Amino acid sequence: MKSLFVVFALAFFLSCADISAATNEHRPVCSADGSKMIFMMQTERTKDDWELYMLDFESQTRSRLTTHRGWDGYAVWSPDGNSIIFEREVSVDKPKRPWIMELDGRTSKPLGRYEGRVSVSDWSSDNRLLGFQELNGQRDLVMLNLAGNIVEKLTETPDYSEHDARFSPDGRKIAYANGEPGVSETSLQVLNLDDDSKTVLRTSIGRIYGISWSPDGDKIAFVDSPGGVEDDADIFVYTIEDQSFKQVTDDPAWDHMPMFCKNSQTLFFTSYRSGEEKIYQLNPDPKPFLKIERSQN
Repeated sequence: MKSLFVVFALAFFLSCADISAATNEHRPVCSADGSKMIFMMQTERTKDDWELYMLDFESQTRSRLTTHRGWDGYAVWSPDGNSIIFEREVSVDKPKRPWIMELDGRTSKPLGRYEGRVSVSDWSSDNRLLGFQELNGQRDLVMLNLAGNIVEKLTETPDYSEHDARFSPDGRKIAYANGEPGVSETSLQVLNLDDDSKTVLRTSIGRIYGISWSPDGDKIAFVDSPGGVEDDADIFVYTIEDQSFKQVTDDPAWDHMPMFCKNSQTLFFTSYRSGEEKIYQLNPDPKPFLKIERSQN
């Protein structure tokens, strides 16, 4: 089956003087107004050295956000676009933990005080933080305040099953993945915060993850490998109105980390289809877009 979507490569290229070449790009995430994107880029200094970069779509300018010699990634935007929360690995013998950065001054600091390991996966329009806490052999979905402290535990499952959670645009629902790959089926679920009810939208023998709501709340993009082979994962879109699923990529390579941007017609993702991990755009109408060319400044 061939996808009806048109796929465009967004050929990002590193222009910073302190790094001679770039390899992989990963996990695009757009600001609420759709004007900017933050993504991860792996350099050739070490295979585990990932940095965060910001792209302004209108000016096509790229700026480097982190210079930490280690792993920086998985950023989430504040609703006003002035700050981000991201994960940082300070050393290989310590777990990653969330940091918060003010984008104007590029100042960052660790976020929160808590037990175990905590990751932040989303930031709602009313300034709630959604994340996960790993403690005593289990991982649970939690709500945090802006100080990074846990204020509510949303799930309590005796394993590491919950992952990749996102608020709906109105903040009343949470879409997340559940299940340990290779141990049990994984599922795409929605938690209704109004009444704490849960709805299973899809189950798979493969790994479901990489969840993104469209800005109007009518679609959910996610990754699945229905055949159980993770390296052949593809992007799927669930439409809430008619409860339908549509496979929107169909490539032998690993397509993953989808992210809606600005509207339900613009979807970015990362893929190994070029031999390296690069960022691509799906355009389902298709509509033209301003291609970002490779450049060295």
